[in-house]
Amino acid sequence: MAEGHVWDGGWYAIDNPDDARAFSLELAREVCRDHVLSGRKVTAIGRRNGYDDFLFQLDDGSVAQVHLTWSVERDPRWPGTVIYPDFAAWQAIPPEDR
Repeated sequence: MAEGHVWDGGWYAIDNPDDARAFSLELAREVCRDHVLSGRKVTAIGRRNGYDDFLFQLDDGSVAQVHLTWSVERDPRWPGTVIYPDFAAWQAIPPEDR
């Protein structure tokens, strides 16, 4: 899943496939039809310790940092999502700004 990635700023890899599947299913449950991630194939690869922030690998190699809400959303702004071209681009952002 997240092999070879170096994590910082309280982020850590999601190594358990069952956990990755559960968080990916939660994201699918939350996004409405007009959300930027609606219909996308995602895999949870990282989580921020103490927060509801997750990093998902997308089907095209990009990554999405998502703040899960644990609710079914109707507003496409939620769950809050920022997409980066790849893991390196995400990691280039200082942890305090992610």
